[in-house]
Amino acid sequence: QLRRSGQILLLHLGLGPDALGVVSSDVYRDKVLQGVSGTPQAGVVRRFLEEVVAPCPRLSYERESGLGDDDVTQLVAAGVLTVRDAGSWWLALPGIGRFIRALLRGRRALLAVVRRSRNHEVLQGELLQRRAPPGTQLGVPYLLYDLLGAHLLCRYRPLTLTLTC
Repeated sequence: QLRRSGQILLLHLGLGPDALGVVSSDVYRDKVLQGVSGTPQAGVVRRFLEEVVAPCPRLSYERESGLGDDDVTQLVAAGVLTVRDAGSWWLALPGIGRFIRALLRGRRALLAVVRRSRNHEVLQGELLQRRAPPGTQLGVPYLLYDLLGAHLLCRYRPLTLTLTC
């Protein structure tokens, strides 16, 4: 209902077919305009946000959205669209690639900690108290809850995490 009313937007994160990001429409608009201010794509991005995204907040956009080839090329270059298929694109957030790389790197590092533990189990409290593994930027609590939500880790017994669900 929030998406249909235009209050939030869904973004495909590229982490799997059902991994979506949820962002407020106002915050999305502000961040996108801030990210492209002073670039040659700013005019096309502003027009795209006003004429295409605002009236019809969807997850993906097709060729019939009124976008020309040059417009699409500029929107992809600005990071506002990513290619889905020939003739369709996912709505994106400029700079989200850095976050996705940090998330994937952190997931791998935390999963490696659990894999190296005895029986591939570790106490949740012990894991939360540890320093973040090298190469992680998001922090252990964030990564832990992400892994639990993605079902890459599960609670086997109360307060014990394991790799196999």
